[in-house]
Amino acid sequence: MTISRFFNNALLHNGGFRRPNLVPFDKFKPDNYLKMLDYLETIERIDPSRIKFGDEKYLKGQDLYNRKVRRDPITSVIPPTFTNGDFRNTYAVTGFCGIDRYSSPVRYNLHEEKNGANEFALQLRMAIASGFFCPGDVLVLDNASIHNGDISNLEEWLYDTVGVLLVFLLARSPELNPIEQVWKILVNKLQRVPLGVMRSAVSHACAHAAIEILSTITHEEVEGCYRHCNYL
Repeated sequence: MTISRFFNNALLHNGGFRRPNLVPFDKFKPDNYLKMLDYLETIERIDPSRIKFGDEKYLKGQDLYNRKVRRDPITSVIPPTFTNGDFRNTYAVTGFCGIDRYSSPVRYNLHEEKNGANEFALQLRMAIASGFFCPGDVLVLDNASIHNGDISNLEEWLYDTVGVLLVFLLARSPELNPIEQVWKILVNKLQRVPLGVMRSAVSHACAHAAIEILSTITHEEVEGCYRHCNYL
């Protein structure tokens, strides 16, 4: 038995080579550790149902169509996957999530343009106008520049406008943002959409499928995302 075969089969878990997570070493600097403690201390005082998270996501049509196929064992030919030209399209999603039963679990907007400060500010204003945010809510965002670009002093503006407290995540801490898990749900479900259904769409198949998936994500699924990030 070769060493590779031993690591793959002889132990409890497959010991083959895997692509590792990349963790920046500066994430563990002492000042970042203190900021982490401060963030956790702040969040622990807040009812999780009042905490809402925001972020952006890019979707590529090719991610939807790129399914694994079996190589022909005799000819070694890998059969092609036939698609329409839709697989070249790229979309951006701006979204917010929460577990408050008085609002939808996911508020989102999908568009073809790139996410930017103007788009984020627009979607934040629309979320406020729709009643997604209520006085006393807490909005948690990462430190992306687009979250501060279009509205000067966003923290003060949010509190004065609708009574929402703004809290920023630590740098390089996506594991603390449940909406990252919502994006994973979206991608996983997109990859299970039958290709026949996608080919039958006239255009923008990826966008239509993403909208349907995001519209049907439940409070229970988002609660699972909160639980994954240890907010519940």
